[in-house]
Amino acid sequence: MLVLGIRRSPRFSPNSVDRDEAIFSAVSSRLLRKGCDVSVISEDLFVGVDVSRFDLVYSMARGSDVLSQLAQAEEGGTLVVNSSKTLLCQQRADLVKTFQKANVPMPPLQVVNPAETLADATCAALRFPLWVKRGDSSAMSSHDVVYVAKPDELPAVLEDFAERNISSVILEAHQEGALVKFYGVRDTDFFFACRAEDTAFSKFGLESRNGHGTETELPVEALKSLTQRAAEVSNLEVYGGDAIVTPDGRCVLIDFNDWPSFSPCRKAAAKAIADLLCKKAQSTAKN
Repeated sequence: MLVLGIRRSPRFSPNSVDRDEAIFSAVSSRLLRKGCDVSVISEDLFVGVDVSRFDLVYSMARGSDVLSQLAQAEEGGTLVVNSSKTLLCQQRADLVKTFQKANVPMPPLQVVNPAETLADATCAALRFPLWVKRGDSSAMSSHDVVYVAKPDELPAVLEDFAERNISSVILEAHQEGALVKFYGVRDTDFFFACRAEDTAFSKFGLESRNGHGTETELPVEALKSLTQRAAEVSNLEVYGGDAIVTPDGRCVLIDFNDWPSFSPCRKAAAKAIADLLCKKAQSTAKN
């Protein structure tokens, strides 16, 4: 089976280049051990590549130029995981709207253009403290996820996003509770969740805003149900993110990402991802 793997560009791996490379390499090694003929390339070098000759493409790419090329290949029948067609139409702002329509539990939030004056109704609905999150892509720096404690701090933050030509931001109410990292692979038995403080890694150092909740066990089955629902409605197969377990035991989604680094569970995740890829390729071949 001919397989192409596409590495994520370092610009989409803030403070996580080595971790993203580690899961990519682990999956590649698993596929090689399964007898696949694996070629790999960085998305930064993905120019004029004919992917039609490959039975499967597994991609960590996030750049719109590469995603567009892969989406076109998908239209022609090429199998791509995660689906680039899905990623192109599911930027972060679009994704939270999809979750809202599907009643996936999240904090109160609104999507706005930071360059425009907020409507009175929007301002009235805001709950502080809140987070301002980049809505047109994943966060690429600490400036893309900003904690705002009071209303008078918000205009300057929105102005910064606007000056960086970011056309949409998410205004998300801060949710009290224990911060949890989760990782999953759809259509497999793999799921992993842990408290953020147990990972010994912080991308932007923002976790201190949340409580730890170490006095209670994590509601793993509830977290699994929540995140699998998010994966289904977003049509992502390799995913991860953040959730909050509230003081009264509810699970609330606050972040959802395509193909994270799986740092706390890399070995098991790589096996699950490789198994999923081979299963999908074999199923496509039969059809």
